[in-house]
Amino acid sequence: MTLYKTGQVPGYEWTQRWTKGTSDPIQLWASSEIRTVYVSVRYSTEQLPLKVRRFVPQEGDKLERTWAYQGTKKSALIPPYALVDVEAGTSAYTTYIRESMKDIFSTMLGNEEDLLYKTYLLAYHMWQKEERTSEAFGLLNWTLRLWVAIRLSTTSAFIVGKETLDMPANILDESSPDHGKIPLPPVMGAQMDTILIHHIQNKLRHELLDNLQKVMLRNKPTSWLVTYLVSFILLHNIALITKHDASYAIKHGMNRRFAREQKVREYHMGANVILAHFHYCNKGRIPFSDECEDKDLRALAQLDEEKIRFVRATRALVQRHQQEWNQARSNGVYEDDYYFVSQLFDEKWQPSTTNV
Repeated sequence: MTLYKTGQVPGYEWTQRWTKGTSDPIQLWASSEIRTVYVSVRYSTEQLPLKVRRFVPQEGDKLERTWAYQGTKKSALIPPYALVDVEAGTSAYTTYIRESMKDIFSTMLGNEEDLLYKTYLLAYHMWQKEERTSEAFGLLNWTLRLWVAIRLSTTSAFIVGKETLDMPANILDESSPDHGKIPLPPVMGAQMDTILIHHIQNKLRHELLDNLQKVMLRNKPTSWLVTYLVSFILLHNIALITKHDASYAIKHGMNRRFAREQKVREYHMGANVILAHFHYCNKGRIPFSDECEDKDLRALAQLDEEKIRFVRATRALVQRHQQEWNQARSNGVYEDDYYFVSQLFDEKWQPSTTNV
């Protein structure tokens, strides 16, 4: 099941050094000077410290940042810097994912009264409160960390602070959507992608899907809520990575809806798999329907008052927004936050096809 991009868009790679997901160290450096830069994403105030060094470019290394403006390709030459130590970068990212999680949720998930915010908030609170040996903690731990890691690999990051690797503040001119920001050197960006995708996301994905399958196969009523939360977050992630693919295609003037059309199809096939499993496990139990009373939630799913209030709030929000969600689905707006998650509430769900 494909839950995230597995690399750069063909033809838009930042380097040909690590095309198979390896992270071999750079051998030929142009300077012995090691600098520390601080990297930030727009969704968090946390900063990621990374040690970098100027290297000698080789064939296949991209040395410029590009974008499209009014049908014209634009570019800016970027100095060739790369991470000194990929393992140290992996460790720094692992810490950053945990420390920036709450910031990213708060920034990305909209109004506190929205279903997205309420759902992630409950998942986050359960993750913090559950015993570390519990089934729920494991599933939420892998899910939330994976979700944040994917956001980091699909969100532009920039250098902040005094150390800018000698790049001026206006290195990206006014035609760039990122004017006024200091971009990452492309090869460094490729290293960071490799860390996120191959060192962090792959491991989390494996643990999550293996254990989620076991929980779904056991299909205990007491696992219903955590299964729902994990399914919701994974489905929302698919809408977000679809939106990223659409934005990337626009940024680079690709004249197609999605940058990675085949990958988008794979993402959506994964959504159908998640939904099929959820609805199969949920057969005969409809906690978000009016027929399901609080006493049923207490008896079957063993939910406490906080979780019962969440189910009630979700039920009300589904009823309020069902029509607009159905409209987005009818129009094939795959990038809509609720395109996939709204299908969790279908009483007679059917898999959908993707047209790109």
